[in-house]
Amino acid sequence: MDILRFLTRYSPRPARKVYRRFFGYEQWFLVVNAGRPLADSEMTGRAPAAQLKVHHAPPGRFWADPFPIVVDGKVWVFFEDYSFASRKAVISCAPVSPAGDLGAVATALECPYHLSYPFVFERQGRLYLIPDTWDEHRVDLWRCRRFPDDWTRERTLLDGVSMSDPTLHRQDGKLWLFGTVSEVRAQANDELHIYMADALEGAWRPHPANPVVSDCRRARPAGRLFLQDGRLMRPAQDCSGRYGRAVVLNRVDALNERAYAETPIGRIDGSGLAGNLGTHTANYAGGLEFLDGRTLTPRKRWR
Repeated sequence: MDILRFLTRYSPRPARKVYRRFFGYEQWFLVVNAGRPLADSEMTGRAPAAQLKVHHAPPGRFWADPFPIVVDGKVWVFFEDYSFASRKAVISCAPVSPAGDLGAVATALECPYHLSYPFVFERQGRLYLIPDTWDEHRVDLWRCRRFPDDWTRERTLLDGVSMSDPTLHRQDGKLWLFGTVSEVRAQANDELHIYMADALEGAWRPHPANPVVSDCRRARPAGRLFLQDGRLMRPAQDCSGRYGRAVVLNRVDALNERAYAETPIGRIDGSGLAGNLGTHTANYAGGLEFLDGRTLTPRKRWR
C-alpha cells in the first residue's frame, strides 16, 4: 500500500490534514454511467470501470455535485465548479452525449459567494435552480430567463437558515425541502431537516419531527429523491470518518406532515474506480447516471 493511500485513508485526521496542506489537494471529478444505474438497489453499487466515463476539471479546479436535466430532448449537467485560487465555486454546465461525453463547459451562475449542489428542476414549463448557499444562511430560488446561462434570483425560500444541499421533492400535492441544518460554523453533516409548503412560493414551515435523521452516516442529501420499483428512495451521504465517503440509498417508509421514516438498503462507494476515495452525489436523467468521485492530486502537479 502506498504512503498516499495510507495517510488519506487510515491515518488520524490531523496527519491527513498535514499531508493535504503541504503535499496534495483533494480534487473531485464527474462520472457518467451510460449502463445500468449504480443506484439500482439490486446491485452492490459497483460497475465495471469501462462502463464509467470520468471527467476531470482543468488544473486548479474541481468538479462535483452533478445534477442532470433534459431540455428540448438533450441532456445537460449542472455542477459545482470550484477554483482553488478564488476559494469559491460557480455553477457550470455542459451538454452530455448519449455515450456520456461532455460538451463545452460554460458558467451558468456566478455570485460573489460560494455556490454548490445545483438542484436544477422544471416546474410548470419553467426551469429553476436551488443552489447550496450555506455560507449566506439562506436558501434561494433562481429562475432561468435564457437557458443555460441567464438566471435571476426569484425569491428566498428560507432566511436565517444554514442548510446544506437543499433537495426539493413533490409528493401528495405538497413540496418537501430536505437538507442538513446546522448552527453557524457547526458541522453540516449530522442532522437532516425537512421544510414543507403547499406551493413553491411558500410559506415554508419546519416539519414537527425535525431533525428527522440524526446520523452523519446517512443524513446529508446526495441527490434527488427517485422512485425505484414503486418505492421512494433518498440518496444520502455517508460522512462518517471523512466527508463524502459514500452514497447511502435510503428507502422512504413514511413522509407526511406528522412523521418521516427511512431505511438504508443500498450503498455506492465508488470503489469501481481505481484510486477513488469517495463519492457523494448520485443523480439520473435521460438514460444516464451522474456521480462524482475524489482523488488526491500532488501539490506539485496541481501548481
